[in-house]
Amino acid sequence: MPHHLSSVSPRHALEASQDLVNRRRGVPMFVSLRSTSPVGDPRTETSDPPPAPPQSDDSALADAFCVYRDQLEGHAEEETEEETVVRTLQALAYTSLGPHRVPPQPSTPTPTPSPTPPPGHAHGSRRELSAELGVSAEHTADDLRAGQFLRMVNYHNTPASWKGELVAELRRYAEDFETVTVADLDRFSRTGVWHKSRPGLLPVFYEGYRDNYEVAAAACDEAGVVGWFFVCTAFVDTPAEAQYDYALAHRIKLVPENPRGERIAMSWDEIGDLHRRGHVVTPHTASHALARKVLTQEHIEREVVEPKRLMDRVTGGSALCTAWLEGTSWTGESPADRALVEAGYRFVFSNTMVQRLPD
Repeated sequence: MPHHLSSVSPRHALEASQDLVNRRRGVPMFVSLRSTSPVGDPRTETSDPPPAPPQSDDSALADAFCVYRDQLEGHAEEETEEETVVRTLQALAYTSLGPHRVPPQPSTPTPTPSPTPPPGHAHGSRRELSAELGVSAEHTADDLRAGQFLRMVNYHNTPASWKGELVAELRRYAEDFETVTVADLDRFSRTGVWHKSRPGLLPVFYEGYRDNYEVAAAACDEAGVVGWFFVCTAFVDTPAEAQYDYALAHRIKLVPENPRGERIAMSWDEIGDLHRRGHVVTPHTASHALARKVLTQEHIEREVVEPKRLMDRVTGGSALCTAWLEGTSWTGESPADRALVEAGYRFVFSNTMVQRLPD
C-alpha cells in the first residue's frame, strides 16, 4: 500500500465513507482529470509548458485502487462498473484522505533523473490527459498511475452546530494539501502537470445552502483554504418561505437546522461576496437537474444557459464549472452536453472525473 494510506480495510473504509454520507459530513473522493478533446488536438496543446516540481510515483495508488476494486466488486447486487468504480474511489479516498490517513510525504528532488523517464513523468514536460469519455476501472487506474486525478472532499449541508468540527477538519487538510483554484485546475488540465510542491485538494460544497455561506465559507476563511460552491440558482431565486418545500421537491436534502418558512438558500448578495473573498462559486444547474432530462431548448436555457448568465452578472467573472444531479459525466452526445460547451463552461464535475470541455 502507498505510505499515505491507513491500514483500514477496503470494506471498512467503504462503510466508514458511507457513514459520512449518511451523517451529511464531508466525504473524501478521488476523481480522474480528463480532457474531452482527443490527444493531440491543437486546442489542448501549449507551446510553453511550465516547469514542474519533482513528481511522486502514483503507481502504488493505482495498484491500491486495483486491490480495492477486486475486494469491493459485487459489493451490491447488479452493480454497474461505474458504480463499482465510484465505491472503489470512495473507499480508497477515505483511507488516503480521511481522518485516519497518514500525512503524505513531501516530494524530494531526484539528484540524477532517469534518462528514460516513464511516459508522462518527465519533469517539466507536458503530460497528455486521457480523453476517454467512458467510466471503467482500467482507465481510472491508468489516470491514477499517471497522476491525472484530483482529490476532493464533498460537502452538502453545513449547519452551525458543526462549525467547530468543520474548521478543525479543514485545518487538517490545509496542513497536508494545497487547495485548488480555478486557475490551478485550468493549468493542470492544459499542461498535465501539477505545479505546486504539495498535492492539491478541493473542498466542494453543493446546492447553495445558506449555511454554506454562513458556516462553510467562514470555516474556509479560518482554515485558510479556497472553497468551491456549486449553487442551484433556482433554489436561490425561490422565495424564502417556499424554499423548504422547493428543496424537498428537487432532491435538495435538509437537516433539522433547516427550518420550514425561513431562508435556506444563499442570496445573490452572498454569492457575490463569496466570489470577492476568493472562493469559487459556480452553477449546479438551476433546479438540481438531471442531464438526461434536459432535452428541449427551453430546458437548456433554464438549466444550462441562464444559471451561468445570472452567476456571471453577480460575480463579474465567468463561471467555468458545473455539475449535474447524480454526477453525470460528459459524452458530447446529448443536447445538454453540447449546450454546456456553447454556454461557455470549461469543466464538468461528475462522480468519477472532472472533464475539461472543448474550447
